[in-house]
Amino acid sequence: MDSVISCVKDSVISCVKYQICHEDYVRNFEAKRKRLEDQLKDVEAELETQLQSQPRKKARYDVNAWVVEARKETTVKVEDLNYKGRCCTFISSSRKLDERTEELQRLLKKGKEFTNVGVSLVINDHSKKGVPMPAEKCIARDEVQEEILQLLRGDKVTRIAVCGMGGVGKTTIMKQVHNQLLKEPTIKKVIWVKVSRDFDIGLQQKKQFDILKFQKSIAGHLGLNLKNEDEDATKLAGWISQSLQQGSYVLILDDVWESFSLEDVGFLDPNGNDACKMVLTTRSQEVAGGMLCKEIYVNPLPDDAALALFLDKVGSEVVSYSRYKSDIEPFLNQILKKCKGVPLAIGVVATTMRGKFNCYSWEIAATELSKYEEIVDCLKFSYNHLDEQHQKCFSYCALYAEDDEIEKEELIEFWIEEGFIIDERGSRHLMICEGHSIIQKLIDNCMLELVKNKNQLYRMRPDAAGEIKKKEDWVSMHDLLREMALKIIHPQFMVKAGMALEELPEEVEGRKNLLKVSLMKNQISEFPSSMLSPKCPMLTTLLLSKNNITTIPEAFFDHMPGLKILDLSGNHQLHRLPSSVSKLESLTTLLLENCESLEEVPFLSNLGGLKKLNLYGTSIKELPQGLNMLTNLKYLWLEVLGLSARPTNFFSLKRIDVEWCPKLKKVFWTGFNPLPTLERLELRCLKNLKSVFDEEVLGLSARPTNFFSLKTIDVVWCPKLKKIFSSGLLLGYFQSLETIEVEGCYQMEELISSSTYEEKEALEKITLPNLQWLELRDLPKLKSICGSSNVLICDSIKSLEIENCEKLKRIPLHLSSLDNSQPPSLKQIQIDTKERWESLEWDQSNAKDAFLPSVNFHDDSNSDFEEEEEVSGDDNDDDDEEEEEEEMSDDDNNDEEEEEEEMSDDDNNDDEEEESLRMG
Repeated sequence: MDSVISCVKDSVISCVKYQICHEDYVRNFEAKRKRLEDQLKDVEAELETQLQSQPRKKARYDVNAWVVEARKETTVKVEDLNYKGRCCTFISSSRKLDERTEELQRLLKKGKEFTNVGVSLVINDHSKKGVPMPAEKCIARDEVQEEILQLLRGDKVTRIAVCGMGGVGKTTIMKQVHNQLLKEPTIKKVIWVKVSRDFDIGLQQKKQFDILKFQKSIAGHLGLNLKNEDEDATKLAGWISQSLQQGSYVLILDDVWESFSLEDVGFLDPNGNDACKMVLTTRSQEVAGGMLCKEIYVNPLPDDAALALFLDKVGSEVVSYSRYKSDIEPFLNQILKKCKGVPLAIGVVATTMRGKFNCYSWEIAATELSKYEEIVDCLKFSYNHLDEQHQKCFSYCALYAEDDEIEKEELIEFWIEEGFIIDERGSRHLMICEGHSIIQKLIDNCMLELVKNKNQLYRMRPDAAGEIKKKEDWVSMHDLLREMALKIIHPQFMVKAGMALEELPEEVEGRKNLLKVSLMKNQISEFPSSMLSPKCPMLTTLLLSKNNITTIPEAFFDHMPGLKILDLSGNHQLHRLPSSVSKLESLTTLLLENCESLEEVPFLSNLGGLKKLNLYGTSIKELPQGLNMLTNLKYLWLEVLGLSARPTNFFSLKRIDVEWCPKLKKVFWTGFNPLPTLERLELRCLKNLKSVFDEEVLGLSARPTNFFSLKTIDVVWCPKLKKIFSSGLLLGYFQSLETIEVEGCYQMEELISSSTYEEKEALEKITLPNLQWLELRDLPKLKSICGSSNVLICDSIKSLEIENCEKLKRIPLHLSSLDNSQPPSLKQIQIDTKERWESLEWDQSNAKDAFLPSVNFHDDSNSDFEEEEEVSGDDNDDDDEEEEEEEMSDDDNNDEEEEEEEMSDDDNNDDEEEESLRMG
């Protein structure tokens, strides 16, 4: 009875409460509904933001359910629950409002979880077919693409292999197919997996791990939930197989290198039109056969399509530019022929040549491609895909310290010395060009990076071109790439560069099979007692540059019979070399640059194989003993104070650079032995130089082969030099000459002066059959290129530049092609202004009209020249005195010059009179 009374009592109280407090229930409901409306707006806005930023995602299921409920509840109005007028209606209405308010509170509580900072409202959307891939347009590949699509639409073939050589465009074709499949209504999902060598599926010792890794990649695309990291591969294969049978899937495996079992992965040959199908790309037909695939072979592009692709990449304006079209087109055809229709090769070369109008760059590109048996070898984008030469060159960069900035010129020199770059013709110039080409390829393949914002000067003197190095002349290797290279380079290498070592590592002694050791850029100053004479019979390269070495044990090199490259440059405190250096009979390169304290080197006559010796920046006061016995020496850098004896026996020398020698008046002197292999001569900043090639001093009539191989003469800022040649020297002695460049020689009056011989009739025609480039700049007193009775026949000339040569009127160039009404070889003429062009006088009457299309005008003024001319004026005061000296008899002149060259010991210590002779 009591329980009945209690229930009745509670019911009566509730009804009274609902009746009396009806307005409170209304206000509470309205407040909760308004809060939920605001919360719903926040959640919907955040959800939209996350979906837009993550296109492969979709809304979480619980978020979707909450949004649906919240939208429904916020549409309910009080009027729908509140009927005024009768008592029972108020009670019923209040009860409904109370129930709705509790539901609103529940939704508010749940919604609060979604509005917390950092909460993701989306999940992976595995229901989507896939996302379109960025793909370059394919040229002449429509038939192949359509064939693949037709096979995928049919039900007879489930495994397809797209085969072809590297770079032929297999991946690009499949990206286009992938994007097309996304539009197919019968395809449920398209899965793309980049296989490459990430999984190493073919290696038996790693097979279980690799297949599991590959399975997890597939499972991720299918949206399978993996409970832990060590799922059983067999079970996972079952899950993958079951998932693939639920719809029509296409699995694309890109860049497969080894065959593997698709059944082990979970790919079973299905039945029916909803079959899962697989397409792979590979370079190996063996892989295609091993995986039971229908093969579709991708052939190289036909010639017309290859040209279209090249022009699309390089920009048609490069080839169509009228001034260079005829020069570039032959090399373009050579490049296309070498590329053999391979799109990757065409794309890389074309991109490299974009914006390059210089035909010589095109010639280099065409030449260096010719040495590869398969063009793909030089166009791969990772270390494993580089050819052997590029792998060696790339790996060599790892010998430098981490984050090191590597000078291109230095790197190329090392590559040549190591034998990575070889030219059958022995041309150093072509080898250097090839080195730059290799560097550019590594940069294009993201293996090296150009150094940016490098403003500091790298050395106290200009480079071989008389210029300070710019940022484009340096490269660096990314840390991760260097680490990768260190792991894969030969185990007989030791690399401890830039590790702040203070003494030589003892493991050098313990590893007798070492081939290369790099300890550059450390703080090594001491040699352990156990390292007094390390036994390294196989060592070929030892890099100890930029350390703090003061002395090296006398017997240190006793047991290194195979050492070829020794770099000790930058050891500023090293004052002498051990006598054991003389035992390195295999040594080809000895680098001692900037060893500022070094005063002497051991006897060098035993180093018969030495080709390069750099003693620049040392304190050596006399020529090293035995230097004249190094018959294979080709590159020599010297800086000698008070040089009393000059080098004379360099039969193999290929290049001579002479710069910053204020006392030097003659480059060659009586007794200088022939230089039949000399290819390049550069003279820079020699303010007292008066003679280069003097036929009486050199006696060339008795030695016509003295400069037989000379190709380049470069003379810059020699303000007292009045001529370069005499006409008698050019009769048969400089037949290989290709380039003459003269600049800043303010007293020069003639490039080629009249001969001292009597036979004038034999000198009327001067023939330089290989001359291609003639550049004359800042020569204010130059009146003629050669004498009035001479004509310069140069049928190979391609470029003529005349700048700031106001007195030059006559151009004695004679081209036989103009006599025969054939197109001239001269394609480029650079000159100051149109007025200067009109003032020039050509020996051939039709020359000016024939060359006019090739003329390009400079700016009207050149402030740099004017400033230099003012500087040179300081020297003009001495002209009278110098002219009097030139009038002296030959005997007196020779005696005086010998006396001036033999400077006293006091003069040796005068830094201002420092004489620098660099040969390289």
